[in-house]
Amino acid sequence: MHTLRHFWLLARPFWTSSEKLPALLLLLGTVLMNLALVGVTILNNFWNLHFYNALQALDYDAFLVAGLQFILLQLALATFTVAAFHFQQKLTLRWRRWATENTLRQWLGQQRYLRLQLNAPEMDNPDQRIADDINLYISMSLKLSLGLMTAIVSLFSFLHILWQASSLISIPLNGQDVVIPGLLVWAALLYSILGTGGAFWLGRALPRLNFIQQRREADFRFSLMRLRENAEPVAQYRGEAEEHARFSKRLEAALQNFWALVKQQKIVMGYSTFYMRTATVIPMFIMAPQFFAGAFSLGRLTQISAAFGEVHEAMAYLVRVFPEIAEWKSVVDRLTGFQSRLDNVDSDTGLTLQHSPGRFAVENLDLWLPGGKRLISGLDLQLEAGDSLLIRAPSGYGKSTLVRAITGIWEHASGTARYDLGSVLTLSQKTYLPLGSLRDMLWYPHPAQPGNDAQLQHYMQQCGLEHLVPKLDEEVDWSQILSLGEQQRCAFVRALLSRPSVLFLDESTSALDEATEAQCYALLKRELSDTILISIGHRASLERFHSQLLELKGVDQESQHPVRQLDAPRFDTAT
Repeated sequence: MHTLRHFWLLARPFWTSSEKLPALLLLLGTVLMNLALVGVTILNNFWNLHFYNALQALDYDAFLVAGLQFILLQLALATFTVAAFHFQQKLTLRWRRWATENTLRQWLGQQRYLRLQLNAPEMDNPDQRIADDINLYISMSLKLSLGLMTAIVSLFSFLHILWQASSLISIPLNGQDVVIPGLLVWAALLYSILGTGGAFWLGRALPRLNFIQQRREADFRFSLMRLRENAEPVAQYRGEAEEHARFSKRLEAALQNFWALVKQQKIVMGYSTFYMRTATVIPMFIMAPQFFAGAFSLGRLTQISAAFGEVHEAMAYLVRVFPEIAEWKSVVDRLTGFQSRLDNVDSDTGLTLQHSPGRFAVENLDLWLPGGKRLISGLDLQLEAGDSLLIRAPSGYGKSTLVRAITGIWEHASGTARYDLGSVLTLSQKTYLPLGSLRDMLWYPHPAQPGNDAQLQHYMQQCGLEHLVPKLDEEVDWSQILSLGEQQRCAFVRALLSRPSVLFLDESTSALDEATEAQCYALLKRELSDTILISIGHRASLERFHSQLLELKGVDQESQHPVRQLDAPRFDTAT
């Protein structure tokens, strides 16, 4: 019941959304097709009666009629099977699209993807939850629930046949033939209960092993992806041996759990195979004395045997799909845990952010590390449009953390920040280059505007990237193609295209020489004259590009070192 409750908590948003009407129609179509398949199975059961009676009676005409009926039944079976598959897959597609998009919005909303990484590092592989587990959850939920419905309908459809057939069986007792009402029904029920109970007991460890296996497989896959993303640094360190050792360690962990899973599955598989195969002959042994005594025909024996098989199979449905139920439970548990993290991740930014276009102000800002160590205390800043501020401090004094707090992605802060919240951009030391064409990458985080290629090419030329203009439409992994300096110059092009009201530059020229750095800053001041620039860096050469300087020297000394005015910025804006 615990798992079923979690299943409904995950499913309810979709079935109460705007998609519910078309989804219900698709579900209805799927259910009707599955019910039609049960109907064909019932007709096939009666076909067994007539066909084998025709064989026993050597009635060739009846045999030919039965052959025609068989063809029609198979055509109907194929038609309803394809139709059921069509409706089920359409429903799966619609449900998966909605669920994935909804989860993506929630994951990306309020920067939860970053907050989960910072505050819940034990939340492993959210990419797997979104890409794989949602698909498994939906497809397996539909498959198992529809299978259960079909099993229940089949059970009650064939119970009547089996109950009636039980009246043909008598057991000698004290010299009298005793007929036990529903003997075959009770035999099927007892056999199914024993089989179901045995399968659940033997496979009780499967859900936990499936859960662990998915996690370890994802960890191994993630380590391979990390090497691809950092191929050049690994090559420079000559770290192949260490990387191989790490891969082998994660692979071995996955394989060890996989073998434990296989051993458990072998036990369940052997038990289930023996159990399901032996069930086909049980009714024949029960009915053999009356059959050989001539109490009923071969057709009746075959019909009753088939009906017993259908009833038993319906009752034993959970035994047959137990490995899938175990996997489904592990998927539900993983998604429930992920959804719980998304719902409960702290969205408090720490610092109070207020929208205030045309200016930038920070009041009474306190900043500390998760362990409680205070980095900044009581900081106040006031900047107007066109102002430029340089923040300088030794490593570990919280310069980059200050930018994170001001932009709302660091929660260990207090105070107030006021600026144009809808027009802010941060250029970090490591430039993010998304997948796609070079044009898409330069326009990021906005959609590419091919109609503005003249402006784009102009900015590329001004930033020393004219050699990349012919490659604007190429789609390669640009993070592996461009040097660090080229990547940082791409970030400047990005800033010029975005034209933010507030621009943070967090050591964003660390890979540039002083001449290129001066060229890029001059370009910013010329093209973005009203933008508030806030730079972080160690270089003394940065001072000449800013009108104010803030030096952070420790929490006990900050109040004694307020923002200092610099000489007017000295650089040639005509370059």
